[in-house]
Amino acid sequence: MVRLEVKTDAINKQIDDAIATILRTATLIALAAIALGVLGAVIMANITVTPIRKLAAGVAKIRDTERKEDLKEHVIEVGTRDEIGQLADTVNQMTQGLVKAAIANNDLLVGKDIQKMFLPLEKDAMDRKGTTAEEQTAAVEIYGYYEGAKGVSGDYFDFKKLDDTHYALIKCDVAGKGVPAALIMVEVATLFISYFRDWVKRAEKVRAIADPKARQAAERDLERIDQLVFTINDMLEERGFKGRFAALTICIFNAATGVATVCNAGDTLMHIYEAAGRRMVQKKLPDSPAAGVFPSMLVEMKSGFRQIPQKLVRGDAIFLFTDGFEEANRKFRNAGGEVVPCDEPGVKEGEIHGGTHKRGESEEEFGIPRIEAIIDAVFNREKYTLVRYHPRDPSERLEFDFTGCEGTVKEAVIGLVAVEKVFRILRDPDAGPDDKISVETKVDEFLKTRFVQYDDYFGHRMEPQKGATSVTFTHLREEEQYDDLTILVLRKK
Repeated sequence: MVRLEVKTDAINKQIDDAIATILRTATLIALAAIALGVLGAVIMANITVTPIRKLAAGVAKIRDTERKEDLKEHVIEVGTRDEIGQLADTVNQMTQGLVKAAIANNDLLVGKDIQKMFLPLEKDAMDRKGTTAEEQTAAVEIYGYYEGAKGVSGDYFDFKKLDDTHYALIKCDVAGKGVPAALIMVEVATLFISYFRDWVKRAEKVRAIADPKARQAAERDLERIDQLVFTINDMLEERGFKGRFAALTICIFNAATGVATVCNAGDTLMHIYEAAGRRMVQKKLPDSPAAGVFPSMLVEMKSGFRQIPQKLVRGDAIFLFTDGFEEANRKFRNAGGEVVPCDEPGVKEGEIHGGTHKRGESEEEFGIPRIEAIIDAVFNREKYTLVRYHPRDPSERLEFDFTGCEGTVKEAVIGLVAVEKVFRILRDPDAGPDDKISVETKVDEFLKTRFVQYDDYFGHRMEPQKGATSVTFTHLREEEQYDDLTILVLRKK
């Protein structure tokens, strides 16, 4: 029998040393890998994040630059050819597009100022055309307002004192917007101005007629204005403008007799404030196509452009306005600010709710009933509550106190503009200092004295610059003004 003994201490020591070596090596390799990973991450971050930061800074500059035409030389350079570089190129192209659009918009604004030259608007201290026009005599009170929505447009009004007795007025709304509508509007304005320049000359000849009967007949013929409407119709129809026509109303008011001779094309209703009844009424106008739709020969064969007399007594007023007021709209929003449809209980889908919208629709129009109620309240010096359906805040109160008014035409027009402005305002709890709206100075002054909740809505006022015609308020938003606000009023004293 042979007995063999082997000591394992040395073997175990060698194994432990080998394990320790392996662990040290693995640790060094791991540390080296981590270091390389961190270094690689830093390099990748520098390659990726830095271009993104440059891109973000460039976009922020685009956002914060109010005059976009100043970005003409603005180029974002990121120095990469990957997706970020492609995105930067796209943003640069977009920026140049914004610059071109801004320059074009400035041209339109210049065109808007030129267009205003055809309206009898008052000028401010800096010789700039404003938004209002006024005429006060012992016999009549005339007031007009025009505020274009965007650039040039086709809305137009004018009035002229022809002699000590007669006044001529026109309200015109050309279909469509932009330069084509503005060009048509200019032609209509030119025809109106030329016609009544000749009218004054003819009136002098009529007054020189010795025979009383012949003079009366000539005076009646002088007050005919359907010929002017036919001339406007011929001009538009002969030009061949596709889809372009003009809805207009022209009248001559004889202050001595109180008779307004009215001729319409396309307009179907005339809105009159009757002092005796102390309320607005609607008068149906003769059926007639808008100017420019059919040749005058066809119009004459059917019904023609007929003129009608409208007798005005003291205190009566004729309101001529385009659909900008009537069709001003606001969207229905829930507590989170999302646009939602009307889901009024008890109203069937598609049925009228409140006279301003149908169930299922997500917006409402300002509407004729509100317009008439506001005018009635101003003339009668009463209080008026603006009811907006489905408001974001169900407890909102929008009250106007007209009891301190004098009941003038000017107050009626500015009051209508002021209420329409409040109608479109959004008092959003999430709105901040970057959310701004602009309010014309004369409208703001009216709101300050007549809008009961003025301080609640217009509490964040920015001080206007010297000579400014509007005031800016922050923490407010508003629905967009899509159409021009145009109105002309004549009232017999």
